Amino acid sequence: MTQICKFSTKPATIVDGGYKKGQYIVWLNLSVSENQDTEVNPLDKFESVTDRLVLSSHSIISFIEAVEDKHLAIASNEEIAAILTYFQMESDIESWKAIRQKQIRGYDQTEKVNCFYLAGQPLWLDKATRVGLVNSVSAEKRDGCTITDLWFGNIMIQLPVDDALSKLDKIELYAKQCYNVTARHIADIEKINSIEELRDYDITSDYPPFLELNITE
Repeated sequence: MTQICKFSTKPATIVDGGYKKGQYIVWLNLSVSENQDTEVNPLDKFESVTDRLVLSSHSIISFIEAVEDKHLAIASNEEIAAILTYFQMESDIESWKAIRQKQIRGYDQTEKVNCFYLAGQPLWLDKATRVGLVNSVSAEKRDGCTITDLWFGNIMIQLPVDDALSKLDKIELYAKQCYNVTARHIADIEKINSIEELRDYDITSDYPPFLELNITE
């Protein structure tokens, strides 16, 4: 599980945590930033999004299996290069492909993709919830209901059933567009045969703008 960690000196992207009971421990520090506050505690000068990974072998394959997709998604090109260098795979094109594809899957799970706005409020519904809502709202409509309650966590919004179904359709289409971009990125990575291209590949490109919906729509 990732956490924000603070350091007195800039931490390496990946740090050896030792070998214990047949497993290799590494610490992964991503999105390292320096605190610009001149009065900050010297021990808190740098911070990062950090995770402790337990690897079955000291290999890039084991690392990719262990790291969370969403955590890897925030890694910069330089951090990805540092990870591959740590495992002595910086010149291995298949390792570059594998790590980039995992990054793409992780980015697809983040709020930079999984988000729409309803009356200015950032929200999201996962696939199962969207399908369930379409079914339940459709059932309400068949039963003669004209208004439905939509819950987004602890936020409840009342909408006419036809408007709710229309908005759910738009959300589903937005999700499908995002899925298409993610699938295309993964397929593109497989076709690349240059480490330089893989190093510079922009996993954030081509996603549609966030869907914006209004209550009165």
